Amino acid sequence: MTVRDDIIAISNDKLRSARIAADYLIFMDFLDAPRRVWTGWGNLEAEGHTWQGVGDLIGVSEIPASTSATAESVTLTLQGATAEMQELARASKTRVQDRQIIIYQQFFDVTPDDTDVQPWSPLMPAFAVYSGKMDRMAYSAERDGDANYRRSIELTTYGLFTNRNAPANGRWTDSDQQRRYPGELGCSRMPIYASSYSPTWTV
Repeated sequence: MTVRDDIIAISNDKLRSARIAADYLIFMDFLDAPRRVWTGWGNLEAEGHTWQGVGDLIGVSEIPASTSATAESVTLTLQGATAEMQELARASKTRVQDRQIIIYQQFFDVTPDDTDVQPWSPLMPAFAVYSGKMDRMAYSAERDGDANYRRSIELTTYGLFTNRNAPANGRWTDSDQQRRYPGELGCSRMPIYASSYSPTWTV
C-alpha cells in the first residue's frame, strides 16, 4: 500500500477525534554504530526495529516539503550533551560525513478504541519525509547562571540533490579525471579543445 492508501484507510471518526499524534523516527547510519531514535519517550517497536526515545533532547529543523529536485537540508540539534559526547563529536568526521540519514513520520493512536491495543501504538506504517547524507557535527558550550556548562551538538545534513550539477564520471572533464586520479593532467586542456581552438603543430 502507498502512504495515501494507508491514510485513507483511517476512519473519519478517528481522524476527527483529535486522538492522533505524530513524531519523527530518525535513522543515522554512523560508521561503527548506526542509531535509531525517535522524538518520544521510551523504546518504540516499529518497522521491525527498536527506536530509542530521546524526547525533546533532539530538535529537528523544518523539513522542506518541496516536490521538486532541490538541494534540501535539515539540521538536528542535541541539547544537554555531555563532555563525552562533545569529544565524540570532535572526532566524528570519519564516522559521520557522507553517511546516510533518513527521517520518518510516524502517526500514533493516542487512545485506541480497542482496549487490547496499547496507547500510543503506531496507527499506520511510518513513511520517509527526508532522505539525505550527514555532513558534519558542530558542538558548543556556554555557562548558565549557575556556572554550569550547557552543551549542545548540531548535526547538519544535505539532500540527495545537492551535487546534482556536478559532472558525472565518464565525461572526460578535468574535475572528473581528478576524482579518479588526483594530480593527473590528461584532461586539463579539454575545455580549450571543446571550443574553436586550433593548435599550432611544429615539426
